[in-house]
Amino acid sequence: MKKHNIVVHSMIIFIVAVMVGFSEILHEKEIIFPEITAIAVGALMAPKLAWRTNHIRILVFIMICAVLGVGIVLFVPAPLWIQISIAYAVAQVIYLSSGTSFAPMISAIALPVLLGTESTVYLVAAFALTVLILVCHKLLVKADIKPAAEYTPIKVGTHDWIDATVRTAIVAALAFIFLYIDARFVIAPPLLVAFTEFSKRESGARKRPITVVAAISLCALAGSVCRYIINLQLNLPLTLAAIIAAAIMIFVLSRLKAYVPPAGALCILPMLIPAEKVLFYPLHIFVGASLAMGLSLLLFRKNNIAA
Repeated sequence: MKKHNIVVHSMIIFIVAVMVGFSEILHEKEIIFPEITAIAVGALMAPKLAWRTNHIRILVFIMICAVLGVGIVLFVPAPLWIQISIAYAVAQVIYLSSGTSFAPMISAIALPVLLGTESTVYLVAAFALTVLILVCHKLLVKADIKPAAEYTPIKVGTHDWIDATVRTAIVAALAFIFLYIDARFVIAPPLLVAFTEFSKRESGARKRPITVVAAISLCALAGSVCRYIINLQLNLPLTLAAIIAAAIMIFVLSRLKAYVPPAGALCILPMLIPAEKVLFYPLHIFVGASLAMGLSLLLFRKNNIAA
């Protein structure tokens, strides 16, 4: 089992190194797609694939949402909070219509909107990195390290659409508030994914809310500290900061036994954000994660959910 873990963890660090390394070499920030690390946690670190989906659906829905996210930036001339609200609403429709539980697609549409990405480099990177993750997962399955994904379509009922409408209204309100006070990373795209997943009444994360919020917050802190000290203060390569942050993320999630995909993305997102936002980033993520979990438990109730 330890040998298997070494293989999996090495794969994740390799993927992060390739992504951030190419970004540095080519001077293209858009190559950094933090949600790839979330997919790596859910597909490679978790005991089994974290979502009810398959490889082709992961790739297809990541690309559909990535294209729509860039499209919103290019063709929807509206305030940012409205663009984010539209992105999340569209993502909810695609998510519920996909027949999967693959929530990371939400980040693929929200990230370019939040960062104002207009470049096709983002689309190429999203495609190539997603393929890389899927190849790694396939190799682990062939080596009997991970079980094969068993996909059965998810049936969606009226209550799911009602929940999606409530989520969208909440995200719109939060986007308006936190963008107005210049605290945009409280609604960071991976936290929108987390909110969607936490609000599902059968979500396992709801049974360990404190542990899950701690995992997310610690991984965000690791990414921020590594970026600040290694890259901004010591002027060492961003790739080195990302590799060390990814290693810390793997340690945190393994120790807590909380394989929370958004935590992976939130560990790498600091490598992408403006330097002046890095110090306050962990606080924003803690607030956002606490809100996502708290609102989910409060508004999307299920009997016998452990505190």
